[in-house]
Amino acid sequence: MLNLVLAIIAALSLGAAAYVHRQLPYRVPTVNHLRTSRLVLIGTGIVFGWVMARLYGVMTELNMVLVFAASLGIVHVPAAAILFVKSFSVDE
Repeated sequence: MLNLVLAIIAALSLGAAAYVHRQLPYRVPTVNHLRTSRLVLIGTGIVFGWVMARLYGVMTELNMVLVFAASLGIVHVPAAAILFVKSFSVDE
């Protein structure tokens, strides 16, 4: 049952990650900034996902791949929220 909930969380958070990487080219001024933004988000997600998978995968019966995927996506949720709110900006 917990793995099913974790799969739903992973799907939603990976959807947020896809949204962020789809919206970044429209919000970032240069290609170098875009590359840096993506590297920081993906790098942070991979490291956070690896640490969480190692901790919770060993201590619980949760699927390590789902823990990794959910953690990688969770890192992108704040950026997704910021980009979503900025999409309502009138300045553009």
